[in-house]
Amino acid sequence: MLLADSFNLNDAQWWLTMVFVAFLGGCVGSFLNVVMYRLPRGESVVWPGSHCPKCNHAIRPWHNLPVLGWLMLGGKCYDCRAAISPKYPLVELLTATVFVLVALAAGMG
Repeated sequence: MLLADSFNLNDAQWWLTMVFVAFLGGCVGSFLNVVMYRLPRGESVVWPGSHCPKCNHAIRPWHNLPVLGWLMLGGKCYDCRAAISPKYPLVELLTATVFVLVALAAGMG
């Protein structure tokens, strides 16, 4: 029996599953960005929460959505307008893509 046979999803369920898997991957990518930025600096990956490295203002939850937050802000901090590197949404998008590809390889597609 193939793993694909165990997933019996209609179209709406399949799309919802893929969106969830992509969002989960984007969240993991967001955390990877935190790790890549903070560990070399000897900073905690837990505290403080996400903040602008220029002005130290906390990132609002709705601006912290993987990829979408960066797009909503036009690649700039909401508070000080400092540029936010496109590396951040690229890592999130790449991680989300890997998650979706793994789900498809597992037979969800």
